Amino acid sequence: MPYHEPIVVERRELDGAVWLTLLAPELARAVQPGQLALIRCAPPTSADPLLRRPLFCAGAAAQAGTVTLFVVPAEPGLSWLTLQPLGARLDVYGPVGAPFMLADRTRNLLLAGSGAALPALLFLAQRAVAQQCAVVLVAAAVTPLPPPYLLPPEVEYQSVAAEDALYPTLRAGSPALLAWADQLCTAVPEGALSGLIDVVRSVRLRWERGFAQVALDGPAPCGTGICLACSVETRSGLRLRCKDGPVFDLREFR
Repeated sequence: MPYHEPIVVERRELDGAVWLTLLAPELARAVQPGQLALIRCAPPTSADPLLRRPLFCAGAAAQAGTVTLFVVPAEPGLSWLTLQPLGARLDVYGPVGAPFMLADRTRNLLLAGSGAALPALLFLAQRAVAQQCAVVLVAAAVTPLPPPYLLPPEVEYQSVAAEDALYPTLRAGSPALLAWADQLCTAVPEGALSGLIDVVRSVRLRWERGFAQVALDGPAPCGTGICLACSVETRSGLRLRCKDGPVFDLREFR
């Protein structure tokens, strides 16, 4: 797993979150939407907190050599990270895990999500627009939402007040957003999987492998699969977020 010492080159305070831009040329060239960066959120002289924080990258610019993070200071480690000044050097491993995979035939891409994995969809939206896809992003305000100006202007951005309002929105419209989409990419907590599967089934009685993918947030302390703390139950047995995920085919949870 590659090690990096990126430098904070931009820090932008948003409503309840912080947008960080890191100068990390090798990471910027390697990372793909849906992959994680494991960040040590403590000063070099401290071991508190001990475990690295897994963060979904919100974007990357290979030519500029930069990687962006959308960080909500929900606990002490992430609070420390959001307070790092310009010029600060971080301690990062990455990229970690399996990314989203856009099919060559995808022209209409539906993105939907909430929680800590939502930044992965910002990154994917950028890549999809660059590939000439029509993109709709539906986000639920479980945590502070990214403002629209962080997305390409071509993206249709809808927000809903709560996670349970996310699924009716995917059925809305004529045709329904789920019927319009060639591919669905989502980012949700593990506890939201059953609701996500139900709404996809309500519009598509059957769907082929690759149509619906999900980035699962949750713990990934070691990033190597040794600790087994990031295991999730799938149709194929236990799988690890850090090695088999964090992006999975939704059919694995049907």
